Amino acid sequence: MGKLDITPRNLKFALAGDDKRNWFAGNPVATAIMDGSSILFPVGETYFINAVVHFRDQVTDPKLLAEITAFQQQEGIHSREHRRYNNAIKAFGGDVDALEQRLRDEIARWDDSPLFKLAVTCAFEHFTAILADDLLSHPDFMKGADPEFSRLWHWHAIEEAEHKSVAYDVWNIVKPKGLAGYRMRTRAMRLATRVFLGQVHHNAAELLKARGEARGWRSIAAAAWFGLVKPGILRRTLGIYLSYYRPGFHPWQHDNRKVIETYKAAYEV
Repeated sequence: MGKLDITPRNLKFALAGDDKRNWFAGNPVATAIMDGSSILFPVGETYFINAVVHFRDQVTDPKLLAEITAFQQQEGIHSREHRRYNNAIKAFGGDVDALEQRLRDEIARWDDSPLFKLAVTCAFEHFTAILADDLLSHPDFMKGADPEFSRLWHWHAIEEAEHKSVAYDVWNIVKPKGLAGYRMRTRAMRLATRVFLGQVHHNAAELLKARGEARGWRSIAAAAWFGLVKPGILRRTLGIYLSYYRPGFHPWQHDNRKVIETYKAAYEV
């Protein structure tokens, strides 16, 4: 099954300075959704790294060991840059620290066994991989967006796509056998789905309110339009999302190497 090399890119992005509160093509709802997603990453990426590294000593394949190291490096840089991103958007309005703490409080209620943490990591990595693939496959997704924010999101997408199978390959080594493993994996995906969609929705609503951009049902309708109609990222990714529930699933069964390589070349990332 073909994979890509996992290449950590130690980039920094200039997001602070000018007032870019509606950086996503002047659309406050789309901006709040993306900003609300960014708030999840510093806490989330640290969780993912710890979950995978916990099982490193059970991995003997040199290639996978090297991929784990590259995964750590990529996720560590993502966490750093989204921390800088989140600090930059504080100027636009919204209690970013409180929203981040809300995610920490949510995580504290989960099953904290190492195997379930890895299963949750696999689920979230599937989420980020399919959203990354959709962004890279639709060059018009961020048409009109601030160039530096767009550059950050495309960089993050490329790297999430590159390392999309690392956690899952570790899972395949250590997972519970038979039905127990499948049940844990799919239970983790149901949790990840609820938490990802719920946290992003809550974060976006709070940011809109703090920025004076909340418009009641109009904001709800605009968010639904963004997710389901145009660009319709949730609608477009539903099939790949559901593939996770198939026995025998593997992230690289959706082979998107070509679009990743094309995008890397085009943007010289």
